[in-house]
Amino acid sequence: MRLVDINHVAIRTLDLDKTNQFYTEVLGMTLAKRPPFDFPGSWLSIGQTMIHVLAGDGAYDLEGKFRPIGGTVDHISITAEGFDGFAKRFDEHGLEWREFAVPGADIAQLFVRDPNGILIELNFTASREGRAGKAPDAGRQYLPGKF
Repeated sequence: MRLVDINHVAIRTLDLDKTNQFYTEVLGMTLAKRPPFDFPGSWLSIGQTMIHVLAGDGAYDLEGKFRPIGGTVDHISITAEGFDGFAKRFDEHGLEWREFAVPGADIAQLFVRDPNGILIELNFTASREGRAGKAPDAGRQYLPGKF
């Protein structure tokens, strides 16, 4: 027995169009074919993994509530390339974002929230992005609980 990969992550939204726009236009994901469920939503493709977006009645939990930031999942982490391009795109879309250099690792990160409040973490190989050993701008540094 073994685990192979994550198939998909499901998120809930009250604004399907805005959510789809964020994931396609800002992050560059692709809308995928979705079965004809009895509630609105979308499937977004990223490599072999997908994000399933639940809207309409699917956006509400078993108590009938929409909880924009909650549960025990803290964030979605995605491996990415093009650090500066993503930072520029976030600015162009008027999004607040933070960067962080992982101490002792060759990892540079960008953090941004989707329209539903979900924290998205983009991980880059710092040495491939020209950022190896560089500290992030203190004004944009990710601080847990502060963003």
